[in-house]
Amino acid sequence: MIRIRGSAATYGELWFGEAPPRDPGVDILRYRCRQAPVAGARCTPFLSLVTDLAAAEVALIGEFGKVCRYQVRRADAKDELSWEFIADPESRLEEFRAFFDTFARQKAHETCDGQWLRAACDAGQLVLTRASRQGETLVWHAYGSAGNAAWLQYSGSCFRDRENDYRALVGRANRWLHWKDMLQFRQLGLARYDWGGLFEDEAATEHAGINNFKRSFGGRVERTYDCTVPVTLRGRIYLPLRDAWRKWKRPSSGPGDTAPGVAPRTTRPCITEEGLPKAL
Repeated sequence: MIRIRGSAATYGELWFGEAPPRDPGVDILRYRCRQAPVAGARCTPFLSLVTDLAAAEVALIGEFGKVCRYQVRRADAKDELSWEFIADPESRLEEFRAFFDTFARQKAHETCDGQWLRAACDAGQLVLTRASRQGETLVWHAYGSAGNAAWLQYSGSCFRDRENDYRALVGRANRWLHWKDMLQFRQLGLARYDWGGLFEDEAATEHAGINNFKRSFGGRVERTYDCTVPVTLRGRIYLPLRDAWRKWKRPSSGPGDTAPGVAPRTTRPCITEEGLPKAL
């Protein structure tokens, strides 16, 4: 369980059917990606794409679209890329955060949640991966893991004001990094690779581009549920107060369920995806 201490309450995150400890030591439990809603809890549906890592390697890459498969193989054979899989990422957190936050500011996206990253790292549920060439970082990925599943929490690259050949290289490196990560998680015995969300509304060009990028790897669309359950008196008092404050603070967006220090349940845009306008 990932524990996050907020200003007024402590949260515990449980993923993919994880059972809470007998004494969780938190005020509020957040169940992520449950197959069914928790009875009596506030629940939000969540749409995502899932790759089945239990399949044979040839079947996995066989699900990729033709262009995606070609780019992965070209990157592997010709781009001279280096790959890192960092299962104990404590010493690399600041390096990742600096890179990702630069990427996010360039694209006017939300920066990463340092408190969530630290909490996931402390729980032994954070994995970082990196693709580089000749020492230069091209792409970072950050995953959470629980049981036999991993989910993509953050993905970022920086190529603003770079020439088209470089942008194409980064795009291939991102696809290759996903493939290398899948193979390693599979080798470790994981069966589920969750792409961290799909946009329900594809009216925005960027949203459609991100969804299409993820779909180019095959997989199945799946709807799960995020559920919030107060487990202490503090939690039961705090949740309605928090929601009322948020409704007053941001009346157009609704109360939501994201806790302080808890990474929001929104899909993480991977700006290395092909097909996105350069202005994005």
